[in-house]
Formats: sequence, structure tokens, C-alpha cells
Amino acid sequence: MFLDSELEDIQAAKARLSARCDLRRQLILLEVHTAWAAFRRKLSYASLGLTLGFQVSELVLGYLARRRAKGA
Repeated sequence: MFLDSELEDIQAAKARLSARCDLRRQLILLEVHTAWAAFRRKLSYASLGLTLGFQVSELVLGYLARRRAKGA
């Protein structure tokens, strides 16, 4: 009788520990996916910024070249 209740307590504690470990594993996976998505988003924004910067610099250089050609 005493050992049965002790065994039930141990099994319940084991089930709680198993559930807690599973939840922690899922939380870690979610955090990794979130961090990876944030990194990809920042990389995308940086790529877009560089592309726009190159396009603007090409426009400015083209404008200056045309201005210089008209002046000469």
C-alpha cells in the first residue's frame, strides 16, 4: 500500500518532468526559428539597402557626367 502510493508519486513526477523537458525542447526550437527569421529579415533589408544605394550612386554619377559633358 505504501509502496503503491510512492510508486504513483514517482510516476507522476516522471510524467511532469517529461512534459517539462518536451516543452523546453519545443521552446528552444521556436527561439532558434525566431532568431533565424530575424537574421534573414535583417539580411534582406541590408541587401535591399545596398541595392538602392548602388542605384542612387549610379544615378548621381550619371547626372554629374551629363552635367560635366554639357559644361565642357
